[in-house]
Amino acid sequence: MTAQLGETLWYNGEKYRMISEPFSAFLYKSEMNIQLYAPNTAVLRGYIGEWKIEDDKLYLTGIQGSGRVENKERFRLGRLELRKKLKAGEITPQENGHLLKSLKKSCYEPIDLSLESLFGTTEKVFADWFTGTLRCTYGDLLNYIHLGFASTFSKELLLDVEAGLVTAVRHIENQKDFC
Repeated sequence: MTAQLGETLWYNGEKYRMISEPFSAFLYKSEMNIQLYAPNTAVLRGYIGEWKIEDDKLYLTGIQGSGRVENKERFRLGRLELRKKLKAGEITPQENGHLLKSLKKSCYEPIDLSLESLFGTTEKVFADWFTGTLRCTYGDLLNYIHLGFASTFSKELLLDVEAGLVTAVRHIENQKDFC
């Protein structure tokens, strides 16, 4: 796996490279059913976000990416039509299964990720969906590893977040391993 590009986090007026993926928690919890496209091997998650900590709250301030999103209403209506045909004997249960699979695939529409397309606003969005530790690296590169977020930097900023609220902040100094 290629080393992954980090996202941007602004904290106390400083810009950090974040090697966490808090937006993935939104995707997991969301009912939108979004399938993202990886623009290249350095962004396999399919998006790049920009974040900010303000008044001990985590905000998503921008996002870029593309993919497709399920049109649930189109699927619902198509499924109802298939049920009618099945009840009327116009199609067999086996045909219904195949048609349902095709319908599901056809009910996706392209989406370009933005605050507007996801949240209906151009303003920052409070990331209350995220609980976990945000890990940011900075300082000198001590050990480059061409795999995910595995490279080591001289310093790390760790922010513990609970439902979008920062609960603890830690700084770590890393040493170069000469073994």
